Amino acid sequence: MSEIDPTELTLAPGVVSTSGDEVERVLSVLMIRREPLAALLADGDASRWTLRLVDPGRHHIVVAPVSGSRDVLLRNREVTFLAEFGGMNIEFTAAGPQAVTHEGAQAVRLEFPAVTVSRQRRAHPRAQVPEEAPLHCAIPAGAGVALEGQIMDVSEGGLGLLIRSSYLVPAPETLIRGWRIERPGHDVVTVDLQVRHCRPVVLADGSQAHRWGCQFVNPSEEARKLFALLAGA
Repeated sequence: MSEIDPTELTLAPGVVSTSGDEVERVLSVLMIRREPLAALLADGDASRWTLRLVDPGRHHIVVAPVSGSRDVLLRNREVTFLAEFGGMNIEFTAAGPQAVTHEGAQAVRLEFPAVTVSRQRRAHPRAQVPEEAPLHCAIPAGAGVALEGQIMDVSEGGLGLLIRSSYLVPAPETLIRGWRIERPGHDVVTVDLQVRHCRPVVLADGSQAHRWGCQFVNPSEEARKLFALLAGA
């Protein structure tokens, strides 16, 4: 590719880039600008990374830790990274992490991503919810079946769910009514959610799961109070 001017990167919200040229362009600008990357891992790890190499042959990329240890990536089969750039979130997934040394420092090499996705940045920041929060979450899946869900993060506008199932993959804008939150000693709280995005993850034990990003749809006052409580937990 020709030399990239990092000031010339423009993306429209909701764009999925599958062309090799476009994926390389986006990654190269993130590398040149040293934009921090958050690794979105199922265990809630909050490590930060930077892109240090984008292979011109499009075989691999190399990332180095800004905070945390590279071991958190090596425990996963694939890793999704998120960067904030120009008022948007840029997301890409890379597989096959391997420990390497880059410019004399510890780093991780991964396979070249096939896709980059851009989305409008959230209006409300998300807060992590502790795994030990005493919640039972059930999502109606039809015919008397309910999926088990775990709240990973929550904000005033929505939440992130970990669904330990791989057979149900909702399309963006899917509306789910009657999502139940049960807490010991409390009444059941129900809320309607609209799925904004869904991506597969591989858990530390090798099992498959999905991360759903959801937006609240006209939540009740009771639901608002509960989510405010979880966000402050």
